[in-house]
Amino acid sequence: MNRPMHWIEGQVDRIVGPTHHFGGLGIGNVASQAHHGQVSNPAAAALQGLDKMRLVASLGVPQWILPPQRRPDLGLLRALGFAGSDDELLRQARDESPTILSAAMSCSAMWTANAATVTPGCDGAYPESCLTVANLDASLHRAIEPLQTLVELQETFGNAVRIFDPLPGGAAMRDEGAANHMRLACNAGPGVHIFVYGDGKPRPERYWPRQSLAASQAVARRHGLRDEFTFFWKQHPRAIDAGAFHNDVVAMSDGDLMIHHDFAFAETHQAYSQLEQAFAKRTRRKLTRIEVDETSLSMDEAVNTYLFNSQILTVDREGESRVMLCPAEVAENANARRLVQRWRDDGHFSEIHFVDLRQSMHGGGGPACLRLRVPFPEDEVDSIAPHRRWSERLDGELRKTIRREYPTHVTLDDLARPDFVAQAIGARDRVAQILCP
Repeated sequence: MNRPMHWIEGQVDRIVGPTHHFGGLGIGNVASQAHHGQVSNPAAAALQGLDKMRLVASLGVPQWILPPQRRPDLGLLRALGFAGSDDELLRQARDESPTILSAAMSCSAMWTANAATVTPGCDGAYPESCLTVANLDASLHRAIEPLQTLVELQETFGNAVRIFDPLPGGAAMRDEGAANHMRLACNAGPGVHIFVYGDGKPRPERYWPRQSLAASQAVARRHGLRDEFTFFWKQHPRAIDAGAFHNDVVAMSDGDLMIHHDFAFAETHQAYSQLEQAFAKRTRRKLTRIEVDETSLSMDEAVNTYLFNSQILTVDREGESRVMLCPAEVAENANARRLVQRWRDDGHFSEIHFVDLRQSMHGGGGPACLRLRVPFPEDEVDSIAPHRRWSERLDGELRKTIRREYPTHVTLDDLARPDFVAQAIGARDRVAQILCP
């Protein structure tokens, strides 16, 4: 008798780029807008991300690293009508449209949860994991990422995964990747999927939803997911208006555990019952669902602390032991801290770690935003992209380069300075060389 394939979930993070700045480009992203124009520290941002990757790897979880994307994106500026030499392009954009210049310099690709939607081969029509690269069409600064992301994922994983191009664009097909997708399973077996979208009625009043139902349905069809184990839930408009621009700001999951705010979804309890029934049928196990009410943690507290954007890791082969990496802001909020301590005491987590990611948090992304989860068959993991898999040697080389090459003080006025741009391009290229031998 053939033994069932065991799937290992790897984590994929990207080094923050040297043009990291606070441009306030994230519409509906409270942290992004609140820190608009403040001084950023790209070196600290990159090192904070590496600290998290080191912690993940120390827990025995496979960790891969992508290089920063190329910035400035001069092609974007030329496509939008700016002309002249490279320096003239930047100056003209600064003078005529600082927002476009900020977009061309954006390091938002560091939030790799938006790189793609991922499903393992045990769930769909294909034997390998499937990735649909997100088109990110809701925002100019993010819409310039997908073609580079597609190439980077192909270079990293090759034939080990099946990679689909971004969905054709347009408002009806806006897709923001894994940040709006949850998979529930147990013991590395087949799972149940929840795709979360924001368009349609009831509509939010303040902010435009980033994920559409049509895009979510298209991804599920592409991957060949079974209808009876695939759910499409609408994000609660109150969550969107409060600044939960992605579902992973108000809900999180791992294996047979799902934790969400009670205003995460515009769904009735009948929908939760249907999910629990489907999970039991699919896995022969009971789903553990924890709903956090407004009195325990307000929606504003959820958005400010990014509690639900904590990174959950399964650290044993049986899928029974979980570790949670929480933003440091969780430890500083009494209600959020009380919740994670309760979850640990109740046995849902064996360890809780608080990680300092303030540079990312000020731009609007926590621990889970910084990583893409990609499952692989256990016997293939060690052969996948060894040059980009975290190791002490690779970590040391990256840290040395970042400390030597990266700027530590960046304002919006710096973005068009030729000396700053030259420094940033050189630093990015040297980091990329380390990851692309």
